[in-house]
Amino acid sequence: MPISLPTFEESINKETCERGYDFYCEGRIKNAFRINTFEWQAIVQIFDDYNVTIRIQNNIVTKYKCNCEENTSVCKHVAAVLYFIREEGEISVTEDKAGFEEMKDSLNYLAPHVLRYLMLKYAANSKDFRKHLQDYFKSQK
Repeated sequence: MPISLPTFEESINKETCERGYDFYCEGRIKNAFRINTFEWQAIVQIFDDYNVTIRIQNNIVTKYKCNCEENTSVCKHVAAVLYFIREEGEISVTEDKAGFEEMKDSLNYLAPHVLRYLMLKYAANSKDFRKHLQDYFKSQK
């Protein structure tokens, strides 16, 4: 179901919005970044890390995904990231745009085997990164 970003609270369960807002206000949104023109990715750190991906086109949330086990249409983790995007999204993109764009440009020149090596090396040293990769691979099946 498409959701309007400016008024997403009207489309989501009130308790879910309240918990999401609490998570947002507590600063539990980590590593939030815009993957491309339409997609955002973030980690919501509670007791575990929850990976959230949100797709937005023309201020309409067209797709969202979280690796939590809640059986609600929109979970509190997605709600938290929606608050972040609406309130701070453009600011965070502006502040990190140079570094992120430079990283994207650098990755374009890496040979596939070098990229695999770097990812495996980082996954070996970072439990969070390894979990993120595992969640991504599970979602692609």
